[in-house]
Amino acid sequence: MSSSANKLCISLMPTSLPQLKEWIPESQDGDLIEVRIDHLPKTNMKSLRKMTDQPLIVTLRSEDEGGFWQGDAASCQKIYQSACNAGIDYIDVELQTAEAILDGLKKKETGIVLSRHIRTNSLQKLKHTLAQMLKIPADVYKLIFTATALKDNLAALALINEAQTQEVPFVIHAMGDAGKNSRLIGAIKGNAWTYVAREFNETTASGQITIHEAEHYYNLKNKRPNTRLLGLTGSPISQSKGWRLHNQLFREKLDPKSEEDYLYLNYPAEDFQEFWEAWQLHLHGLSVTIPHKESVVDILDEITTEVKISGTCNTIVRSNNGWKGYNTDLMAIEILLRQHREKIRDGGLVIGTGATARSALAALKRLEVNPIFIVGRNEERGRYLNSLYGAEYLLEDEIHYATASVIIQTTPVGMVPYTDQHPPGTSLFRKNRIVMDVIYNPLETKFLSIARERGCITINGMEMFLLQAAKQFEVFTGTPLTPEEIQNVWNTIS
Repeated sequence: MSSSANKLCISLMPTSLPQLKEWIPESQDGDLIEVRIDHLPKTNMKSLRKMTDQPLIVTLRSEDEGGFWQGDAASCQKIYQSACNAGIDYIDVELQTAEAILDGLKKKETGIVLSRHIRTNSLQKLKHTLAQMLKIPADVYKLIFTATALKDNLAALALINEAQTQEVPFVIHAMGDAGKNSRLIGAIKGNAWTYVAREFNETTASGQITIHEAEHYYNLKNKRPNTRLLGLTGSPISQSKGWRLHNQLFREKLDPKSEEDYLYLNYPAEDFQEFWEAWQLHLHGLSVTIPHKESVVDILDEITTEVKISGTCNTIVRSNNGWKGYNTDLMAIEILLRQHREKIRDGGLVIGTGATARSALAALKRLEVNPIFIVGRNEERGRYLNSLYGAEYLLEDEIHYATASVIIQTTPVGMVPYTDQHPPGTSLFRKNRIVMDVIYNPLETKFLSIARERGCITINGMEMFLLQAAKQFEVFTGTPLTPEEIQNVWNTIS
């Protein structure tokens, strides 16, 4: 068995004996293997034991607990007794039938995983359930519930704390996509093991990740109890690949012997204040995206110059003075445009009126571009930005009035899946003008494609994304990255 503190248990639920015989040899990378015999209750336990030297968990999950077994407690006890006789390492016994199954069971050296799968997400009810479970002697206490929202992951953390105070081995997490974070955070907070799937199409529970994801995307087996939690918050964020990039950077660019370690997750949240009140005590830092780049400023104790001049923030981290905010979007835009400084001074156009537009306007001001124009559908926002930056607001049908040697597109128009669309502004494209689009999926938007065809110098959103991510990595970890380093890491994951 691996010496890793964070053990991975590959969970299998075969529907035939040939399938079981095929899957077991392909599951040796796990620290344990769980065999769900819901569909194969007549499995020969001695033959199963001979299939692998890895520790085995045999589980017979009833329909009441979300499984497929339809038998009674007496039948279950006979099956589990044969597992004990065969030297299976653990049997998974459900709380509801534990008394009937464990009474008279000669378990020899087989461990008992006492489990309860419950559909509630009420912390009060879950604590009551855990208390009931602890009255029954077991080797591991497994409490699984259903998550419907991000906040339910915190219920898992509260239950983990409760189990730790009782000094018992446990596996506690939430099911469902909304509860995915509880599996990952639970791994570093003390779960006896983490259930993973062998392949993407073989998950045995919703929200379960594969062993490949656990090992290569999250580096989960090497995480420690003091691992610091980072992540991305905003809405929507499911399309973001930042979590892949940052976790790979932690894996490749940080000293594995260092005391500092990090895990980067997604925290989808429409209401920032509600999210912040619930999660701030658990986090070391955050990447912040739409629609929270402006509202996050209100919770900061310290801000950098870039946040002050833009009024927006996309990166926060704990500091000695509280929470400190950065705007790495602005830093990236400025760095990318500075190499064209002499070409862009004669005028700039920013398309859009959102938070990224504010970063672009602030960057143009610092680069002494004049005049600056703003084009966007939201006239109220446009007039507001006009008052902040002295930039002239234009309606979309007035865009031809703009004098622009540099054009920065900051709206989501043209992003996957709407790649055939583009915002206004293409009528201004001329040879050698600088055209930048902050969208990085697709790599070349329709907007940039037209600009390239007309002889413009184009800057795609991937350049900005990687540059701002490198700055974020430095903010989070104190380790600087070169553009080449982050590009190479991105290439390995994309």
